[in-house]
Amino acid sequence: DRAQVDDLIAYLNGSAAPGMTAASARRGAFLGPSAHGGPPPAWHPNPEDPATWRWWDGARWTSFTVPSPPVSRSWFPGRTSASERSVSESAGTTGTITRGSLIALLGFVIAELLSIGAVFAAIALGAEERSVVTLIAGGFGLWVGLLGACLVAVRRHGTGSLRDLGLRGLRRSDIGTGVVASIVARIAGVAAAVAIVVLLPNETYGSSNAIVDRGRPSALAVIVVALFVCVGAPFFEELFFRGLVQGALTGRVGARIAVVLQAALFAAAHYQVGMSLGTVFVTFTVIGIAGLTLGMVRWHTERLGAGMVAHAAFNLVAVVILLFVLF
Repeated sequence: DRAQVDDLIAYLNGSAAPGMTAASARRGAFLGPSAHGGPPPAWHPNPEDPATWRWWDGARWTSFTVPSPPVSRSWFPGRTSASERSVSESAGTTGTITRGSLIALLGFVIAELLSIGAVFAAIALGAEERSVVTLIAGGFGLWVGLLGACLVAVRRHGTGSLRDLGLRGLRRSDIGTGVVASIVARIAGVAAAVAIVVLLPNETYGSSNAIVDRGRPSALAVIVVALFVCVGAPFFEELFFRGLVQGALTGRVGARIAVVLQAALFAAAHYQVGMSLGTVFVTFTVIGIAGLTLGMVRWHTERLGAGMVAHAAFNLVAVVILLFVLF
């Protein structure tokens, strides 16, 4: 009876003829544009609950909702996505996805400053310059800034929940999608890195990893770093780069450009002072490919779960290789 009830709701709102199916209503089948000059009456994603669609009567949101229909999106944004705008913008309820650009930019700058400040503070307290302690300190400062930007964005321009950025419960499908995406990103990254080394044989390539520089680490150091890169980094970085940055840029410049720009910013965030030119080329290329893959996963699923799994699996490969080299 759900379809019949939806049809009656549409009919009573004066925007559908009796007998119209709920599926056609969800696809935006209506009699014409709104008399108020806004978006025509139709079902649209609910700005207050992403799991449902809500009826827009041409002038305002109604209280009528239905479960969201199954989503089938391409892996990479099509050309039509360049001008996508949600009905919530036209209704005057613009959300985080379009108005968080400035907050994202300031958040990134502040996060980098906090990371640098935390490293200097650790050194001032006695930690060695390139050690696990300074690595953790820098990461913690970075995450505080990134999370802070996300919280400010959803409070100022959203519902106040991180669900606005795509943070929802993990699904079984997220695990499979994430693992496959991480494998694709790793293979493409390795191929690109090899190509760079072949094309630039005279450059110096080295590791910027503090653990490698320090020699054989303790078991505790290995566990801490593994949790750092396989749990903390996937959560905070996906929330910021694929949640806030990609979402905000999508609303301003379109989904295609947003996916590419967030990947470039993601790569830039992995720069470390002291890197050789060759290391910069390889690092930026590999991380950029990973960011591009994660952005595509975010676009396809419209959630962060699969991307977090992919990010964790991608970093886990690096941890396993590092352990193999050290032990």
